[in-house]
Amino acid sequence: MADQTSLRSRVAELESLIQQMMELLGQAPESPPVALFLLVDTLHSRVEMLKNAMGEWPDMSDKRVTSAIEEASIFTDAIDVRVDGVQAEVNLLKRVVGPDEDRAPMSKVKVLDPKPFGGVRSAKELENFLWDMETYFQAARIPEAEKVSITSMYLMGDAKLWWRIRLSDDTSANRDKIETWDVLKKELKDQFLPCNTSWLARESLRKLKQAGTVRDQVKEFSLLMLDVHDMSDEDKLFNFLWGLQTWAQTELRR
Repeated sequence: MADQTSLRSRVAELESLIQQMMELLGQAPESPPVALFLLVDTLHSRVEMLKNAMGEWPDMSDKRVTSAIEEASIFTDAIDVRVDGVQAEVNLLKRVVGPDEDRAPMSKVKVLDPKPFGGVRSAKELENFLWDMETYFQAARIPEAEKVSITSMYLMGDAKLWWRIRLSDDTSANRDKIETWDVLKKELKDQFLPCNTSWLARESLRKLKQAGTVRDQVKEFSLLMLDVHDMSDEDKLFNFLWGLQTWAQTELRR
């Protein structure tokens, strides 16, 4: 009687294990947790123990015991099939993703956001903004398809207003949308880059006169030259010397 009671307690434990496994399957049907795999092993061992126990007492005909063992055997077989399927999917994903050593390492350096562009008609401001955006794209590994939408997030003031109107006009006129970074750069330059930038820079060079140190003059001259792209070295030297005070010109001509 004691042996039969012990056997029934094992059956109760088996039923409890099956219930736990069913709950785990219900919670995570697509990705079984580690606890489920542990329960599978435990369930296998309990079923084998019960089968051995039944062999020791062949005269036992408790229907509950027999039914529980049969149910557990069927259930464990089904779980084995499912676990094998999940493992196959995991192996496939590993092959698709590739081994850890083949993946590009993730940078731990925080990528700073670029300074927004407000639409000021300044060649320096616009060129700096475009350069900052390209640097940001590279550092943050931004896909080509997302560059336009991300850039629009860093437009403010007149630049954002222009972008909103441009999107609306393109839709109304059934024109192709701006979808590439190169096209957006060209449109921004056409809209906000002064058409006579080089001419204005040359005018400023002609008016530039030394008021402080030679170092300050070099800085101002260099900033203006950023907007002049077709001046010969001889003309650059002439314009620079022309803006210096007389004593500085004399020293440099020695």
